[in-house]
Amino acid sequence: MHASRAALIVVGLNLIAVWAAAAAGSRSAATEPGVPPQLVIEEDAVGEARASLLAAADRLEAHARRGDLRPALIRDPFRFGASARPAGRRAAAEPAPEATAPAEPAPEATPEPDISLQGMAESGEGDALVRTAILRADGELILASLGTRVGDRFEVVALTADSVELEDLVAHVRRTWRLK
Repeated sequence: MHASRAALIVVGLNLIAVWAAAAAGSRSAATEPGVPPQLVIEEDAVGEARASLLAAADRLEAHARRGDLRPALIRDPFRFGASARPAGRRAAAEPAPEATAPAEPAPEATPEPDISLQGMAESGEGDALVRTAILRADGELILASLGTRVGDRFEVVALTADSVELEDLVAHVRRTWRLK
């Protein structure tokens, strides 16, 4: 049994116990005399209710004169967007078809290259430090150093301890891949 299931059972049993205690009532409350009921004068209650109803009717009429009433019965609460708006408001919200300019075709985006930096290697040859990037490009493992071409489209232009910078030979843009 998981801890969450055990907690749910304990909470459920506590709720049932509270409900049973509330349903049984208190024995002492039943034996003590209650507070005497307040006397309500009929004219006062009717006068207060009448004043409240008249004020509410005045506010409703003021809204109706301004046109603020929304046809709530027309709105479909199970639809979203323009189709959910009432017919009267839909026409004002949507521009006329002549007013919209024709959409320009979007430029074709070049697909994201399937290259990931898997690791870096360093080797010391004399005083010089040679770095090699371990790349995975299109499912192949490539050991790339400065000047190496990757996938006929990229060339390694810079290497650091945790990243490699490749230049796109088609778009002439440099991108950096970092170790994760």
